[in-house]
Amino acid sequence: MGFMKWLARIGAVGGTARWAARTYEFFRRRHPDSSEIPDNSIFRLMIVQRYEALPDQKAEQVLLSRADRLFGLRDLVTSVLIAEAGFADNTPSVQSQFLEVIEEELERAGVTRQVIIGSRSISPYSK
Repeated sequence: MGFMKWLARIGAVGGTARWAARTYEFFRRRHPDSSEIPDNSIFRLMIVQRYEALPDQKAEQVLLSRADRLFGLRDLVTSVLIAEAGFADNTPSVQSQFLEVIEEELERAGVTRQVIIGSRSISPYSK
């Protein structure tokens, strides 16, 4: 593993992915309709809970406005990192490494591939 990936894993990128995995599982298990509640509703609960602990109204509102359009937990983690840690300011190469770390951390935590990348798919041919 390269130095940049190692730093990402122990820093904000890995930490945010691990938070997402734990919090997603917490809300999924404890929700009365755990098999029926859509992931995007859980993402909204996660965002609200995160910003109760880390007050940032602007970031919270931006993330809540995107919650229904997020494609999986990887997208949520990336969106949080864009809002909080300047993810988008990195080069595409670094962003790609960060995405690998996010996916690896989510997989290590036992999150299914479907939840990581989202259950919705968009055809490249759709208009």
